[in-house]
Amino acid sequence: MSWMKLRGDSRVSPRHLFHSNGRGSPGLEFPYSAVVVFLVLSTLYIPLLPLELTRANFGGDGGDFLAAILTHGVAHPGGYPTYLLLGEAFQFIPLGTIPWRGALLSAISTAFAGGLVSLWVWHFLSPHSLSGQVISLIAGLAWGSAPLVWSQAVIVEVHGLQALMAVIWLWWVTLLRKGVRHTGGVSFLSWIAGLSLGNHLTIFLFIPALIATILPLILKDFRGRQKLKFWLVQGLTFLLGASVYLLLPLRAQMYPPINWGNPQSWEGFWWVVSGQPYRGLVFHTSVEGMLERISAWARILLEQFGLPGLVLGVLGAVISDHDKVDRFQGLLLWVFGSFSAFAIGYDTPDSLVYLIPALLAGAVWVGKGAMLTFQWHWRGWRLGWLVSIGMLVFLLGRLPETARQVDPRMETEVEQFAREVLQKAPTGALILTEADEDTFPLWYAHFGLGERPDVQIIVLPLTQFLWYRETLRHIYPDLHWPSTDDLAGSAWGEALPGLNAGRPVCRTHVEREYQIQVRYECR
Repeated sequence: MSWMKLRGDSRVSPRHLFHSNGRGSPGLEFPYSAVVVFLVLSTLYIPLLPLELTRANFGGDGGDFLAAILTHGVAHPGGYPTYLLLGEAFQFIPLGTIPWRGALLSAISTAFAGGLVSLWVWHFLSPHSLSGQVISLIAGLAWGSAPLVWSQAVIVEVHGLQALMAVIWLWWVTLLRKGVRHTGGVSFLSWIAGLSLGNHLTIFLFIPALIATILPLILKDFRGRQKLKFWLVQGLTFLLGASVYLLLPLRAQMYPPINWGNPQSWEGFWWVVSGQPYRGLVFHTSVEGMLERISAWARILLEQFGLPGLVLGVLGAVISDHDKVDRFQGLLLWVFGSFSAFAIGYDTPDSLVYLIPALLAGAVWVGKGAMLTFQWHWRGWRLGWLVSIGMLVFLLGRLPETARQVDPRMETEVEQFAREVLQKAPTGALILTEADEDTFPLWYAHFGLGERPDVQIIVLPLTQFLWYRETLRHIYPDLHWPSTDDLAGSAWGEALPGLNAGRPVCRTHVEREYQIQVRYECR
């Protein structure tokens, strides 16, 4: 006889698996676990928020985002209008520094997302009982305390907000799949889903799951001659949210100093919102590089949930409980597989951050795996309680080490670099930069904070674009410019020192041989 046996019929609804009377425990109908997850994650994230600009945790774009937020500009492709609007709103908070408030947006978004993960598991997978609270608590904490998720929750970046948007998409598609027709609540989620398009373009990976969900339902309503008003409302509210992109051409008309693509024209608008400069990076990795990334992907998954979490996640992903819970498996598999494939195939060093939605599916499977263990008994003990308590102990025990691993507060050399350059640059100097690492911190200090208005910052690689040349002419009208725009590449920018011979010149240089180092020299 096996030491581990199934209790009862596995086809029984999970809401009745853990109760001798078949009912939920009194007082446990409220998802306390979701509130606990939000509070715990907020307590973990907020103390680690940096007071200065940092490049830690792949946060090198923070200077560009903050400069665009502070100048009402247009960030690098794809524009990120939703993130910029929320970033501006958080700058009104009368606490901390500008980078701290920018990172607070990531922290609150990710903590709220963790609470919604817990709530999703509690509502759709687990029973409304003490065991259900524990299961949903494990799922929310497993996701929110994963090193990759935590690393993006404490810096100025879009991925904390993207995590929240991914969870909202999970809720939205799930409710549509279950046939929920409460127009007000579902329409609100439709509007948020549309807004999410203005945060990061990878949210489009949810679109196939959405189409697979709603198309059969729309056809069913159409064949049944039912009114399609509900679907019309969802489409309109979704488009209303997506209209946030209209913010970009409106801002561009004011010629802010951060004005990527100058999206006043359709060509400039499409260049920004489609992420045109980065499209060549998608699945550009060689076969050898792809194999290395797949190996790294497996290692990263293990690092996020640990061996106990990985075992529970595999259990939840591969074992069917013959219940309506498994209707969500296809959705979870798509989210996990599509975002994993994109992270593996996108040829940048920081592409692993695109695994965060995939980890969302993994955390749900961890919760489901813990739920399945409650069906097993061993010598009169419910194995699920032992597994759940052990998993919680594991998650809590690794928090100090993870906090040390993702703490961004010590890596503030980028702001120190910008401060030093602007302090030592001669009066009226032309500062010529060559990459993101040297440009974004200087943009933040010069344009965002208004330091050294007498100097002019020229990004040489961007001078190949007409939109950037036009922006420079508007923000530095006193400089002398080349008489023709036919100069190729950075030659247009290199001609500026000769045309403005009375101005000192500072050049920055980025070294990446062992680690990123930024240097400068003035003459």
